[in-house]
Amino acid sequence: MSKPVFLVAIAGNIGAGKSTLTKYLSEQWHFDTVPEPEAKNPFLKDFYKNPKRWALHSQLFFLTERAKMQKKAEKNSRYLILDRTIYEDAEVFAKLVLSKNEYNVYKRVYDFFLEELTPPNFVVYLKASVPTLMERIKRRGRLYERNIKKSYIKKLDEKYDEWISSFKIAPVLTIDTDKYEIFSLFNDIDEVRERIEKFFWSKEIK
Repeated sequence: MSKPVFLVAIAGNIGAGKSTLTKYLSEQWHFDTVPEPEAKNPFLKDFYKNPKRWALHSQLFFLTERAKMQKKAEKNSRYLILDRTIYEDAEVFAKLVLSKNEYNVYKRVYDFFLEELTPPNFVVYLKASVPTLMERIKRRGRLYERNIKKSYIKKLDEKYDEWISSFKIAPVLTIDTDKYEIFSLFNDIDEVRERIEKFFWSKEIK
C-alpha cells in the first residue's frame, strides 16, 4: 500500500509570485515541486493574440498537463508543492475564457481528474492588486505575456476572489503580497514562510 502524499498548493493570479514562493519553500522544506506548465503550452502565444480562437485548446492543455505532472509526482514523492492548481484552471481561467458549450466539454475532463488526484492539505493564496500584478508581469518580461491586458487581469482577479471565497476542499491562508519588494516579489520571504508554518501548526493540518 502506497504512503499518503502531503501536498501544499500555491495559488494566485498571473504575477502574484507563485513560482518564486514555490521554489523558495521547496528549498527550505526539501519538498519536491509540480511546476507551472506554461512554458510547454504550444497554444499560449496564440491564445494571448486571439483568445476566442485558442481558449479551449490552451485550457485543455493546461488541465491535462498539470494533472499528468501531479499524478507522476505523487508516485515519486511523499511531499509536494503545487505551483497553481487544477481548481484554478477550471474555476478561474476556464470559466472566464470559455463559452458555455466549450466549458461543458472541458468540465467532463476536469471532473475525471478531480477523482484521480490527491487534494492539497492546505492552500496558500497569494493576493495582489491589479496594478501590482501588471507591474510584475511587465518586469519579468516574458514575451508571450506582452499582450496581456489590464482588463483581463482585473477579470481574473474578480474570478479568483469568487473562487477562493467558496473553496472548501482544503484550509486556505491568504497572503497580501502588495507590500513585498517588486523585483524579488518576496523581499521578506522568511516572514512569509514563518506565516505559512504558523498557519500549518495552528490548524493542525494532517
